Amino acid sequence: MSENFKDFEEALTSSRDDFIVRQNQAVDQAREQFGKKNVKAKKLERPKPSRAQSVTPSDSFKTGHIVRLAVRRKQLALDEMFEYKSDKLSKLEARLDAEKAAKKAGYPIIGYVYSIDKL
Repeated sequence: MSENFKDFEEALTSSRDDFIVRQNQAVDQAREQFGKKNVKAKKLERPKPSRAQSVTPSDSFKTGHIVRLAVRRKQLALDEMFEYKSDKLSKLEARLDAEKAAKKAGYPIIGYVYSIDKL
């Protein structure tokens, strides 16, 4: 099964590389034919391999609380769950931080606090 994925991935990367080479050759031909001023340089570059995501500060909390709020964008809308990870030790401070974050995220109406759990 993994060989099929590797073959598929190799086929995709070779197809992408062939396309990039053809595109760059077409740009070079157009420059030779029409002059450098008339043709914009739209050469393509191979994408750089993505690095593994580093641990964000919110994922590396050792202490704090996870606050879940029921929030709404409009007065007559259904409640949505908003989850916020706070590094505060106090439940009250964690709740205030979560409410500020919810308002900043575009949820002006906070219905109620669903839960506050320790990390």
